[in-house]
Amino acid sequence: MEINDNPDRIKLAFGIPFFNMDFNELMLTVGGLAGAKEKTMIFAPSFPWLMDYAKLPHLCPTCADFILPSDSALISMAEKAELKLKMPLEYFELPEQIARICAHYGYSLFHISKTALKTDILIRDGYVPLSWDLFTHFKTAGELDELDVKSITASTADLKPDIVLISAPPESIGKYIQQIYEQIHDCVMICIPQDIDKNRITDKLENIFIPLLLLREEINFLEELKRTTAIALPSSVTADETSIPPKIAVTGTLDAELIPDLIRIGTRMLNRNFSPALDLSQTHAASIGGLESLCFLSRKFREANKKVTISDISPQLNNIIHSSGATYFYEDFPGIESKI
Repeated sequence: MEINDNPDRIKLAFGIPFFNMDFNELMLTVGGLAGAKEKTMIFAPSFPWLMDYAKLPHLCPTCADFILPSDSALISMAEKAELKLKMPLEYFELPEQIARICAHYGYSLFHISKTALKTDILIRDGYVPLSWDLFTHFKTAGELDELDVKSITASTADLKPDIVLISAPPESIGKYIQQIYEQIHDCVMICIPQDIDKNRITDKLENIFIPLLLLREEINFLEELKRTTAIALPSSVTADETSIPPKIAVTGTLDAELIPDLIRIGTRMLNRNFSPALDLSQTHAASIGGLESLCFLSRKFREANKKVTISDISPQLNNIIHSSGATYFYEDFPGIESKI
């Protein structure tokens, strides 16, 4: 879809590759993907989920095609780090608006949650409820378990809804969402973390300190990127289509000057049905835009059921990519280099 074909839509923040999308763009994207029967996962985390993720990075579903920020508190914290993020809606209104999208297109919806859709929001928005043959509510006890997974996959196999909407606690999403996604039919699956009440003193203290630590770490990371990319280095992007696999080599600093060349060469190889390898062994620095271009290039290949790999990488860039969260888009990525 053309709406996704823009490297500026990828925004790395707090180690997560977000995708910039407002509500109208979300409606068009969901409508197009569901209508084309393209299997897609959209994950819409909230600010409380981000704090849990800071402690437990495995909570982020690696099979998600789009990660959309859905909490104004998260957007506000990103702005303090001078990162611009768009979001479609607040997470607590998102389920009802997904129902609105289904009603608009006439799509069937399978809603998995501990609670029903909020009728006050639906009435306020003038929403006409989906007919019973298009809407199914699967009530959970909150946390998902293996029995829930079997029931959900069996029900979706029988009903074959256009959109599957899941609201579950972060631990359940981290543990079971990929398993569910692999077993369901071709549809759009949307995951929204269900926030858990935290009343212990330690939990309340973490709610104060973790955002401050996350923000300080993000600002330090961005300042380090600015420092390294400010050093003038001879830079270039070259291609070797005769090697096996075809190779794209980036030399020097991957920044705004090199991004158009990288995207152009990568797109040309994709159009020629190649699965290239990136040689980043001589890439000594990257800007935030450069890192986002690597994510975008990987997404373009993945959407075409192909992939771009990283064959070699410098120690400096290796650590930077891990810190940025860009490893999310690359399989078999090397571990973090020891600084000892």
